[in-house]
Amino acid sequence: MSPEQSLQFHIPPEFTQKHHDALMTYLIDSRSLTTAVWRHLFQGIDLLDAAQVSTPTVTQSFRQVYGELIERPFANQYIQQLLETKNVMAESPALSANFARQIRPILQEAGFWKREMPSSILLQGYCLYWWQSFSRGYTFELFIMRDLLAGGIEFQMHDIRQPAERYSPADLIVLDLLGDIKTSIYFLQEPSANNLPNDFYITRLYEKGRERTLVVFQKPDAWDLIDGGATEPGTLETILELLPTPIEIEQRGIMLVVVEYETWKQMVRQKQSGEGS
Repeated sequence: MSPEQSLQFHIPPEFTQKHHDALMTYLIDSRSLTTAVWRHLFQGIDLLDAAQVSTPTVTQSFRQVYGELIERPFANQYIQQLLETKNVMAESPALSANFARQIRPILQEAGFWKREMPSSILLQGYCLYWWQSFSRGYTFELFIMRDLLAGGIEFQMHDIRQPAERYSPADLIVLDLLGDIKTSIYFLQEPSANNLPNDFYITRLYEKGRERTLVVFQKPDAWDLIDGGATEPGTLETILELLPTPIEIEQRGIMLVVVEYETWKQMVRQKQSGEGS
């Protein structure tokens, strides 16, 4: 039986060469991606959710393969090692890479990867993308959690050691406000952004050639609760130009106030201590 007969891939026809090229660029050097290429990458990954791989005995979606063969065995091990770090941002890349190196051998052992089949690279790239998203996401969560503790902020946080809690709608609660921690602003641009369920979002903005800037996007009621003042109108594209001034933007019909993370922490701390009353 030829490789083509024993292993088959079903890639959605909407997955174009631009999506393919964006994924390959990401695998080679994610730091070189432009905004447009990132957009194609996100679109391509969404399309590959529905891609399938078939052997003579099983057919699974790419999403199922990642969930069963990669995330399920890796997640708890990685998070436990992450919790044992002293400097999570510095130590996590090596930890994540140790797991990432196991992805191709795991796919090969399962019969889902053959060197002579180009679509195998798409499956491997898909799994690498989601693993890196997972590992970076929880690295950033742990960094924020430790920073809030060090800054004297009172908060409740879901237990990232528990799989069920990792899928909770909110990552943390501050001043009875529901918050989420995001590694990028893609959550504001994807289709589900029409319904932002939480009160605030801690994330980071990136512009090529600059350090990432930590910011908080919050709904107007959350801003008012911490005694926020006047804002200046802006857009996603002008936030970095306007900071540190508090900025009000409208995104998909939702009003949001954006401030630097350090400013938000100071305002929350004052509210919790009663200084701003």
